[in-house]
Amino acid sequence: MTANGRGRMEKGSPVLLVLEDDRKFLLHLQPGRSFSTHKGAIEHDSLIGQTYGQVFKTSSESDVLAVFPTWIDRMLKVQRRTNIMYPKDVAYMIAQLGIGPGDKVVELGSGSGAMTIALAHAVQPGGKIYTYDRREEHLRQAETNCERAGVPLSLVDFRLRGIGEALPTGVSAVTCDIPEPWDEVSAARECLVGSGRFASATPTFNQAERLASCLIGEKFAMVQTIEILVREILARPGRTRPGHRMVGHTQLLTTAVSTLQGVCT
Repeated sequence: MTANGRGRMEKGSPVLLVLEDDRKFLLHLQPGRSFSTHKGAIEHDSLIGQTYGQVFKTSSESDVLAVFPTWIDRMLKVQRRTNIMYPKDVAYMIAQLGIGPGDKVVELGSGSGAMTIALAHAVQPGGKIYTYDRREEHLRQAETNCERAGVPLSLVDFRLRGIGEALPTGVSAVTCDIPEPWDEVSAARECLVGSGRFASATPTFNQAERLASCLIGEKFAMVQTIEILVREILARPGRTRPGHRMVGHTQLLTTAVSTLQGVCT
């Protein structure tokens, strides 16, 4: 997953193609293959051996920019059976969890593996992600997506697990993306070390309220729920204005800190 995006594109390299209308496509280069878009096709062989950052032509003479994909690009392009969180929410949760290289993190709700990819990026080298789901098909999809995104599978432990079952001890952070996160608060508290961090995403206000109440009852501190709204600004000389569309409500993000003294706020 580590690359500076300035090298050459080789066989198997991930490439993000950006078209003139800002549509984006993620592919892995294979000799002899062709990739078709609404702006024409482009041959993989025309990219192999070239450097990232160049502009190429499709079969219909449209410009296409080839760039090295970020972990956000990889996350958004996963094959999915479930919804995934937006980058604005993922970035905030990772920042609030305070995780970094070498940390052990528990993820409750593997989904399609999008959050797993982001967590793995944050904790390597030397870290470990324990990701859990109640459905085998979700785990397998998450594993496939992580592998395609270049996540070393030795970095992630994929496990089936029922509600409330024991979790690994001594972890730095727990993140949840499940319908009833309050059912996991007690197990999360038991596995967190010191002032370990907890973060959960819920779509409705009722869910966020119930989760916050449960966290306070379990003596977590610094319980906070926020919502992040993002509006693009079209910056153009002499005519800068807000975009017509914006990413409004997606998830309510609740964070908290485990305590040893039983102090809560």
